[in-house]
Amino acid sequence: MPRLARLLVWTALALGGLSGGYARAASIDPQLLKPSLVEVEPGRHIHFACVGKGPRTVVFEQGEDGAITSWRKVQGAVAAFARTCVYDRAGFGLSDPPKDQISGISVGDDLRRALRAADVSGPVVLVGHSIGGFYALMFANRYPQQVAGLVLVDPGFAGQFAPSSPKQLKRERQAMVKRDAGYLQCAALAKQGQISAENPQNCFQIPPDLSPEETAYYTRLKTQPNWYESEVAQASTYIPREGETESLSWRQERLARRDLGATPLVVLSSATPPRESVQNDKVYAEFSSRWKTGQQALAKRSTKGEWIEVPDSGHDIQLDQPQVVVDAVKRVVEASAPPPAEAKPAKGKAKSRAKPKTGPKTGTPRKATR
Repeated sequence: MPRLARLLVWTALALGGLSGGYARAASIDPQLLKPSLVEVEPGRHIHFACVGKGPRTVVFEQGEDGAITSWRKVQGAVAAFARTCVYDRAGFGLSDPPKDQISGISVGDDLRRALRAADVSGPVVLVGHSIGGFYALMFANRYPQQVAGLVLVDPGFAGQFAPSSPKQLKRERQAMVKRDAGYLQCAALAKQGQISAENPQNCFQIPPDLSPEETAYYTRLKTQPNWYESEVAQASTYIPREGETESLSWRQERLARRDLGATPLVVLSSATPPRESVQNDKVYAEFSSRWKTGQQALAKRSTKGEWIEVPDSGHDIQLDQPQVVVDAVKRVVEASAPPPAEAKPAKGKAKSRAKPKTGPKTGTPRKATR
């Protein structure tokens, strides 16, 4: 059975000890927010940008919000030990709208084409949050040779939405319909040029801690109709709708599902899973149990899988506890990095017999330092 490491306590001292001394960045590299378009299909482009260098390339896959800025507290620190890449999924940010239906397969196909167009060679480490974690795992299912490791940050998964009460199921579906209607109303206002940072029309709120470059990117993201339309399109194929027991994306993942072998994998679970306004305490307790059990099952897909529950964190662990995410990415990068080429000894000198140092092992229980 795959090994499952459960880290239930992470103290500030432990996080400092694991950080390896790299600095914590407060904002994303501005270069990543400048238009960097690669063609994924004739006439259709995806914004895909990279900075830095290292033994591995780390690609970030954001959650439902679809904003690169959600990685602002993580990307800079990861860039200290790896090349970092971000991209906007079709219909979000600076990317063109999708040509066809948004689904787990279409997102993965776009990413594969973008990696090729951006000349990113070698397997990458995927870091996915929420629905981005689902997309990252789906990509690993279909293209295992292109994935060196995974860090899933409070990831979504097939089967996450399954209230046992028919009445609760109806309430939550009605809430989804209402949310989608609100998004489409915002899309209509955006098409009429009636949404701006000064007058957001209750459609969005700019986070207060963004840099000027991040604010400009986020404002553009949320004042265009594409974002709202893509949110609705993405949700419609991810969460089962009326009459469905399995959504399109979930079915795609089930059919593509595979064991990940010894691929380094860390699954981070929030101490406080996301909660819908229509969930009472009993319903939320049921959902929370299913949420964490499902994420533990994801970690078991690899023999080097770790499941970590992160204290004092909500759904956005990368914003609430960014150092935990950075440390997880660092471990996966180190565990998946190709061995350095053996240096040839100079003429007349014997080869060193010193044993190479080994890094931390992924997939084994770890204790927090107090």
